[in-house]
Amino acid sequence: MKNTFLVIPWLVMMLLFSQGAWSAEEKIQLFMADGQLKSHPLRLFVTRDIDESMSPRLMLTGSHAITQKNAAEDQLIAPMLIAQNQKSEQTINDTQVTLTGTLLLFDLRHYPIPAYKTVMRLTPTLTWQEGSGMGSKKVAIGAHEVYLANPVPAFILPFTMVVLLILLIAFMAKRSHKSAIQFICDKEGHLSLARTQVALWTVAIGSLVTAYGFMRLEVPQIPSSLVALMGLSLATGAISYTQSEKNKDASSAAHAGVNPSSNSLHKTALADLVMDYSESPAGSLSLARAQMVLWTALTLLLFIVKSILDGNLWAVPWELVALMGLSQVGYLAPKINLKADI
Repeated sequence: MKNTFLVIPWLVMMLLFSQGAWSAEEKIQLFMADGQLKSHPLRLFVTRDIDESMSPRLMLTGSHAITQKNAAEDQLIAPMLIAQNQKSEQTINDTQVTLTGTLLLFDLRHYPIPAYKTVMRLTPTLTWQEGSGMGSKKVAIGAHEVYLANPVPAFILPFTMVVLLILLIAFMAKRSHKSAIQFICDKEGHLSLARTQVALWTVAIGSLVTAYGFMRLEVPQIPSSLVALMGLSLATGAISYTQSEKNKDASSAAHAGVNPSSNSLHKTALADLVMDYSESPAGSLSLARAQMVLWTALTLLLFIVKSILDGNLWAVPWELVALMGLSQVGYLAPKINLKADI
């Protein structure tokens, strides 16, 4: 009986030890972010210490229900860089956890994705050697399939769709016997700087959100600074329109007996963006409007280029958002007639 009581604790300890070892084996996980561009170094994280002597190799397995499989898809890809003891935040069962492991970078510029495909659905598999003999080859398979994006068609297709939608809107305007340019003009036919800015930001953000949506088949995360910048542009447009209408009503009341022929529509021109027509019909150059044109053009250019090169929507720095806000305040200031409001 005494021997039995001695054996039971020993069995319990062995059972716990074996379960712990089994759990340690199960904890090897592989993570590959969805929607990565093959033109960028592909990032892969595995919860295991792996070095170059272990000969890690990546294989990306795709599905081919219709298209023919390319023989190059079965190639084992060696990493271009291995970084051990790295920390990575991952979402597991809707919980954000920090894991420690190895980060591997791969060059997939020559991975065979057909030119007509924007993305390819793949299952990542990483193999490596630990020691020698049977069981030395280790394998980690991604928990789910991921999309690898083909950069050229991935950006061309969404921008083409946006252009087609713009043409459709222009066609609908023409069917109503109006010109599409009136969307960004005021009632006198002047090209509105605020409306033009809103239109440009809508096209740029809409195109890139659509592009990254196609790459990952989900709505991409939109930076809060970008939302604030879009809201700032819309608010500027709304205030500009409201104040312009108030000024026009006041001007109409002051010139009630003026010949109506003087109110003929202005011929729209690109120069309207830097002209101030509040003082006289001939207009004058406005430094505040020119400054707003400059900041809008620079920020838009940076946003488009950075978003394409970074492989994600660029979070516009808050300092740049503040500068845009100040330029818009300078644009709105001449429109607000403080004496009339008082």
